[in-house]
Amino acid sequence: MGSVSLGALSVAYDLDGPENAPTVMLAHCFAADRNFWRPHLTALAGFRVLRFDARGHGQTSRPDGPYTVGDMTDDVIALMNRLGIAHAHYVGVSMGGMVGQHLGIGHSDRLCSLTLLNTAPRYTPAQQELWRNRAAEVLDRGTEHLHDTMMRRWFTDQEVDTSGPGYRYMSAAFRRFHPKTFAACALALADLDTVDQLSQIRIPTMVIAAPDDPGIPPEISELLAAQIPGAALHWLTPARHLASLEHVETFNSQLKCFLMETINK
Repeated sequence: MGSVSLGALSVAYDLDGPENAPTVMLAHCFAADRNFWRPHLTALAGFRVLRFDARGHGQTSRPDGPYTVGDMTDDVIALMNRLGIAHAHYVGVSMGGMVGQHLGIGHSDRLCSLTLLNTAPRYTPAQQELWRNRAAEVLDRGTEHLHDTMMRRWFTDQEVDTSGPGYRYMSAAFRRFHPKTFAACALALADLDTVDQLSQIRIPTMVIAAPDDPGIPPEISELLAAQIPGAALHWLTPARHLASLEHVETFNSQLKCFLMETINK
């Protein structure tokens, strides 16, 4: 575990694995931290693996808002530069996948491949309004009253009702999540729209989605994959938004196969 200063931002990270191995960079979702990826590390044996806490999350510092997805993208490039990582395979879930889209569009020369997990290129006007309303709401009331609502959006009823490991991790992370970070990130995500730029991504890309994700309808996942030349689309089901945490072995297999195919081409 370490931390580096990127200007006013202090970023917490873990960098493990052989120094001469290909680097895989893992970017977590909204309200999580770099421990999101612990169940998936077995798929990355033999790689150099960089996990980090996004701004305002985990042990990374919390600058005042507003935030933008562009800011979070700049954080990734600055972290790679600071750690001397010229190129990486990037894996991002939800918010981390939105940053991944920006990286693929604007910094494809730094990426070897792109894995986009349960993420969207844009939200509907109704979803944008929901994010903005929740941002205002948590600044007024805090986050605890949203805990059960968010958990039911992120996990199947079975995972919640049996208190599965993915649910336990995200429940604890959400209860630590600062209202100001919630609001700043919610407003940043509401403004996302990469659809018309996705065709600029010209690196191997895999999209993984869940057909029952309440925040990302299947047609949006299909749009995301269709707009990126050559992207493969895979489904995880039954699942809601944080599908990999309920299908750990399946996702691990998909990720490992994709990375090995990319490296061996």
